[in-house]
This record gives sequence, C-alpha cells and structure tokens, in this order.
Amino acid sequence: MGDRCLRGLLSVPAAVLFCLLAAPAAGWAAEPTAPPYCRSARLDGARVGTSVVLEHDNRTYTKIVTRLTLDVPQSWPLSRDLLLSENSDRYATAMACLTRTGGREQRRWSEWRAAHPEVTWKGDHVRVVYRAHAWANEYHSDIDVGLWRLRVGARYWTVRLMVPPALARARWERISVDPGTPGAEWARPSPTGGTGATALIWQPKGTAAKGDAAASKGRDGAAKGDAAASEGRDGAAKGDAAASEGRDGAAKGDAAASEGREGAAKGDAASKGRAAVVEPRPVPAVVVGIKPAWQRSWSAQNGRLSALGLDFLGRLLWACLVSALLLVAARRYLRRPGTATADQSRTLANLRRWAGAAVGVYALVCADLLIEQGFTHFAAWPGFGDQLFIEYGLALFAVLVLFEVAGWSRWWALGACMALNPVVAISAVRLSHRLLGMGGALSAQIALSFCFVAVTLLAFTAALWRIAADGRLLPESRRFPGRDRMLRPGVAGPAVLAATTVIGVCYALAERRDWLRASWLSDATVHAYGPDRLEDYAWQAMWAVSFLQELVIGNQAWLLTAVAVLAALRAWRLPGSPTPLADPGDRLLFLTFFAVTVGLSGGTHLADALPTGLWIPLNMLALYGTTALLARRSVLAQPFVLSGRPLATVAGPRARTRLLRKSRAYREIHAELRRLDQGLFGDEPPQRDALERRLEKLHDWPANVPPAGHDRLPAKISVVDAALALGPRDDWWGNGRRGALFALIPGLPAAVLGAWAWGIRGEAWQDTLSDMAGMPALVFDFLYWMVTWAAAGFVLGALWRALPGRRGAVKAIPVTAAFAVPAGLDALVGWFLDESTSNFPLQLSMMLLVLTVTGIMLDFDTFGGERRYWQSRMGLLLSVYQMRYYSLQVAYVIAQIIAMITIWQFFTEPDVVPAQGGTPPDAGGG
Repeated sequence: MGDRCLRGLLSVPAAVLFCLLAAPAAGWAAEPTAPPYCRSARLDGARVGTSVVLEHDNRTYTKIVTRLTLDVPQSWPLSRDLLLSENSDRYATAMACLTRTGGREQRRWSEWRAAHPEVTWKGDHVRVVYRAHAWANEYHSDIDVGLWRLRVGARYWTVRLMVPPALARARWERISVDPGTPGAEWARPSPTGGTGATALIWQPKGTAAKGDAAASKGRDGAAKGDAAASEGRDGAAKGDAAASEGRDGAAKGDAAASEGREGAAKGDAASKGRAAVVEPRPVPAVVVGIKPAWQRSWSAQNGRLSALGLDFLGRLLWACLVSALLLVAARRYLRRPGTATADQSRTLANLRRWAGAAVGVYALVCADLLIEQGFTHFAAWPGFGDQLFIEYGLALFAVLVLFEVAGWSRWWALGACMALNPVVAISAVRLSHRLLGMGGALSAQIALSFCFVAVTLLAFTAALWRIAADGRLLPESRRFPGRDRMLRPGVAGPAVLAATTVIGVCYALAERRDWLRASWLSDATVHAYGPDRLEDYAWQAMWAVSFLQELVIGNQAWLLTAVAVLAALRAWRLPGSPTPLADPGDRLLFLTFFAVTVGLSGGTHLADALPTGLWIPLNMLALYGTTALLARRSVLAQPFVLSGRPLATVAGPRARTRLLRKSRAYREIHAELRRLDQGLFGDEPPQRDALERRLEKLHDWPANVPPAGHDRLPAKISVVDAALALGPRDDWWGNGRRGALFALIPGLPAAVLGAWAWGIRGEAWQDTLSDMAGMPALVFDFLYWMVTWAAAGFVLGALWRALPGRRGAVKAIPVTAAFAVPAGLDALVGWFLDESTSNFPLQLSMMLLVLTVTGIMLDFDTFGGERRYWQSRMGLLLSVYQMRYYSLQVAYVIAQIIAMITIWQFFTEPDVVPAQGGTPPDAGGG
C-alpha cells in the first residue's frame, strides 16, 4: 500500500496540474479584434490629466501611485469600445491606444491595479479613469506604471512621462508629479506651478489660430479663439482687419463689427458646433529627478548582488546562532552526572543532528537568488536550462538533508532515486520538447516540479515526526499500546499528495491571474501570444520549486527547532526543578525556545535580513531579565514566618495536595463569614471567633526539620494564593503542557485575526491572490499564529511558579513584557527607518489577551478536581476568585478586548509588497 502511494506521488500531480495549467490557454482565446491601429487624428479634442505620487512614508519600498483621467470625444471611432467588457479584445485595443506607448504587445509585470479602469458615458464624451500602482523594488530597471516610467538608480531616481502616440495632439490640461519628501532635485521643463509641499504641476497652454481670443455675445457653441469659416469664404479674416463689403464670412473676435460687415451673424451661426481648427499643442517631456531618503534608496537596491549577499548572510547567521545554542545546550546535558536513558540519548542525538542540518537547509533554500544574480553580475543572466539545474539541484540537496534528519531507510532509497533528478529533468524537458512540442515539455516540467514539492512536504513531515516521536511528544499507538506512533507511508503518501494537489491548484490559479494582469492589453490573436504564455507557465513551474520550498522549509523550519527543543526538555528535565530556568542546560534550551517560537522575528528592515540574528539573544535576555528581576516577588519566593525558608522549598506533590485541601476549607469558611455579615444564617448563627480560629490553623504548615513543630505561612499569603502559585500540575513540564493546551482556545480567534490583518485586510487580499504561494501562505500564517500562542501558553505555564502575582491574569504580564521589549525595540528601529510600526500594538494586545485568558484557565484548572461539586464552571471560578477578584478579572479582560478591537480597526495595516524573483522574461514584446 505504501509503495503504491509513493509511486502515485510521482504521477498524479503531473496529470492534474497540467490540465489546470494548460486548459486556460484555450479557454481564454480572444474575440475577433478591431483594426489594430489607433485613429489618433480624431483624438485631438480629448482632454487628458495625469498624476503620479511617490509614497515613501511607513513603507519598506516606495509605492508609486498614478491616476490618469481621459475625456474621449464621441467622434473617436473606438470610444464606444471602451464601454464593452474588460475581456473584450475591442476594449483592449481602445484602452491600449490610450495608455500604452509600445502597442498592444507591451506587458507590464511591475504594474498592479486594484480594479479595472472606470469608464463612464458622459453624453458628448467618454470619461476614463485609470488607476495603477507599483513598487520601487527593481534596481536599474524601468518600472512602468500608467503613463510614467520610474528608473531606480543608486543615488538618484528619475520619473519620466511616457506619452502614448495617440494622445500626442490631445489637450493636456494638468500634469502632476509629487515626489514626496524631501522633494525633487530637478525638473525639466520648469513646472508652471505646484501644490502642497512637494508636488509639481505642468499645465500646457494650447495655441489657437491667430485672432481674437474672446467670443462675441450670442455664440452659444463656438470654441474660444477659433476662426470660423463660412460657405463661399475665400479666406479667413486675420487680427482686427475689417471685412470688406459683400464678403460672406467674418472674423471671430471681441472688437465691434464695423459698418458694412454683411453676413457676420450668418458666419457665426454657421461656425456653431463645428470642430475647431487648432494648431498642435506640444506635450512637455516631463522628467523629474529625485534623490530619495537613504532608507528608501537602500530598500530599492535589494536586487543587487551585494544586497542579496547581505540578506543571505543574515539568514545564515540566524541559523548558525540557533544551531550554536542547541549544541552548547547538548554539551551541558552531557556533563550531567549519571548515565543517560534511552529517551535522553535519542533526543540529544536528534538535537545535535538538527543543529548541524539546519544551517545546510537554510543555506540551500535561500541561495538560489544569490547564485543567479552572481551569474548575471560576472557573466550573463542564466538561461532556462541553467536556472533549471540551479533550482532543482538546490531543492534536491535540501530534501536529502531532511531525509537524513528523518533517518528512514525507505526515504533514503527514495532520495537516492532522485539524486540524478536535475539531469533527468533537463533531459526530459528537452526530449519532450523535441518529441511532443512546447506542450509536452511544459507537461514534463510541471510534473517534475510538483513531484519535488510533494517530496519536500514528505521529507519535512518525516523529519518533524521523527523528532517528535523520539521525544515522546506524540500519543502512543492505538494498535500497539506502549509503542510510539509511527508515520505510515500508506497514510503519509495520500495526505502529501492531497496537500500537493491543493497547493498546485492555488499556484496555477495565481499564475493565471498574474499572466492576465500583465498581459491584459496584449493581442491574443497574434501567433506569439500562445508560445509566450506557455513559456511563462514553464518559468513559473520551475520557480514553483523555489517558491514552495521557501514557504515550507525556509519559513517553517523553526518548527523543527521548536520540536527538537521540547523533546530534549521533556527527556532531560530535573524532577525537582521548580522552573526550567533553574538548570543551566534547561535554561539555555528554554530561552532558545521562547526566542524561536514566541519572540517576534524582527530584524528584517530595508529588505535586508542581516540584523535578524540579533533578535535571538534579545528575546532570550528579555525573558530571563523579566523573570529574574521579578522572581523575588513571586508567591513561592516569600519566606515562612518562623524558619525564613521560601515556600518553594516545600512545593512538592504532597504540599500541593495539602494546600488544595486547606484551600477548600479556607473558601468555605470565608463563605460562612460573608453569609454571617449579611445576616444569612439559620436558627443557630455560627460563632465568628470559632471561624477565625479555624482560619488561623489553616496558616500553620508542618515543618520538615526539627525543632519547630509547625511553621507559618506569611500573613499576606493565603492557602489559596499558595495553591494557585503551584499551578494545576506537580512540575513545570505539566504546567507548561496545560498552558499550551489552554492557550489554543483564545489563540484560535487571535490566529484568525492575525491572518486577517496580515493577509486579507485592505490591499493585502489582492497581494495574497496574486502571490504564487499566497493562499498556501495564508494557511501557514494561521498555523504560525496558532503555534505562537500555544508556545506562549507553554512558557507561561512552565514559569508559573516563578512569576509574580496571586492570580493568572497578573502572571501573564511579565511574559507579555518579555515579548513586548524586543518587539518595541524592533518597532523603534522601524520608526527610525520610516517603516510601518502600526502592527506592533495589535501584536502586543493579542499576546496580552491570550496569556490573560490562559492564566485564568490555569487558575481554574488548579481546582479542577472540585468541578463535580459545583453546578457550573462559573460557580467554581467565583469561589476560587472570591467574587471581588472575579469582577476585576472580567473588567480587565473586557478592557483588553475593546483595546484590541480599537487597535485593529484604526491602527493596523498589512505590509503589502509583491514577492520578487517571479517575473519571467517578456519574450513576447514590449
């Protein structure tokens, strides 16, 4: 069963995805087209206005926003074609005449539109409003958007107006360029005005036929300054020259008609409604030079070889730092006295194996752009075959490294069979191109690429399962009790195949959307259109391996680190340790776990990941600092009255059982005192003195050392406080597991909100739909937030006994502060670099809310054994919190929810920038 599933893994994606990708080529055949030429002579009366704005603030990349407004006269033969559907070829022909300089074959990969142009019938003309935007993220490349072309240089940028030939004689009423802060360095020609602080305006002046500018009274429809010709007129009257007797025509002007002008009124009436005869109005060749702030200039150069090298170095340093921490922790464990158990040996071996493999995996996944840019810098842009070898070769070695971590012989056999895959892939593609043509080559390309994706998912799942199973983090097998649950190929194969198919469908739909976006004005009837589209599919199918490996491995490999750390902590924890910070080995791994899974992955600024590694020690120091500084204020750190020893010295399982029993009596006595104060008692009211003496005895604590027979709890610490400080389980590992489980409940809506804010809200949805891995990435984002909240709950539970505060809501504050300090520093760096920091309040408010609810649920679970004695959970919670605390907790949680909704509604914004590296060569033209 398992072998058949694995063989099916290599064949089914080929058929499914080829049908998905090849079918649109025929389904989207264009309609019969109108004549390909634009009758520009009939556009002389069109009125044109365009603007471009460069938005630098709160963005990693400068956003270029343009607007084009056209009033097209009805006399233009193609004006009514603008009212047709956007899928109509006649519509595309008319729109290309108005917005393109290079004809219909020009494709724009850098231009983005939130919607199609607005077309409105205005009676005597058709109004077209064309909005588009782009990002300045391509170094030394022409970025075309609307009628503008931006050229990004190392120090200076230029913005140039690209006038379509059909609009060269139109009436250009207003041209506006807003370069943003700090403004333009120079502009040609000189602007005629400006607006705001930095915007420049050009208002070309049309030159009419020589004569008077004003129209006389009674001329309703005549254009100002035009010379009207009457029937039988031999010539137009110029200037103020008087018309001679008998002449039928008259010159148009403000001067009073002299006596003897016969037929002037007839001449004016005859000129009414006729097309004006005007001289050409030259459009200014607007060019604006900009020297942007160094932050935006640096971000725009992220495609340079040096920038890619720094980014690659930053990612590699992050992996090296985490691996070094794991190896140091493993060395500390080996120094412990005694013989390691089988579980400890397995988890330690997995920890060391993954520490070495992580560096290689990150290097292989992130090196493709650097290698390709290196070829371009030192030789030439690598061709399709060269890139095929690079992409498949790196993907192959990354898969083999994961199989080595998984350590399964059958998966090793599969990896060995794929060792020649790059050579086989290139040979198969070329051979199929010769035998079956472009379609056959594309079929082979898609099959091989998504087989790589399927094997990548399988290798990642196998490695993750192996580490978790060796650490006893998975439930035992149902079929074989007492044995580890195994990952069976008969289950893993179909699951991976289904996931690959879903990812392939999403990828195909995104590729189709991207092609239509770039080529929406192209002529689909020309011979080159079909081959160009197939070539685009081939490039995107090849890049699918890199894109999806970056999504699965590059963005999710931290899960392997987290699971390896948890497995080692479970196996190597000291039984009597109150928190994981007490032992050097546990402390290092626990702090690394917090930095990798909970701490904000900051450091990626100006499109460069070089400082990313700095956030690992910052998160570790933040958690250790907040815990160490506040540890003396925890309940268990308070001393006994007589002996002076801290309460933590007697915080064992027996002490927890005794405290739970005393806590129940303590709450019952207080309930009787409340009823006594309110007059709610029977025939024989209880004696207050007797109740108070019983409370006094509850504070006595049996001493473990002579000569004292009993010790006393501190006056400010009740037995309920001490029981809540111990948590729901007998050790920090059990408390951490309960915290992780409880954090999933408030974490589910928080994860939905996080995925919505970062991937759906506002213009982020368009980016998600257009990104090749956008929809799968949205699912991975949701899973990322769920793991983050679960990991935060684990950290809260594991540190429960060392955190200050008597109730769970207060204990959540130090952990939230440990998250907020590095995140706030990252926001401060973003503010200095003029990048968006508005998502920081939302992240902080979500973390505080999730941990607050988790802390309350841990308090409830501490007394969960009494649940059968209460009619509802609410009644037990009211008893634990003694009413007064409960009302405060409810008000606190409601305030947090209101604050989070306010922050999300008014302050957050998604960081929307299209993924780079996915623009195929435009062989079709333009």
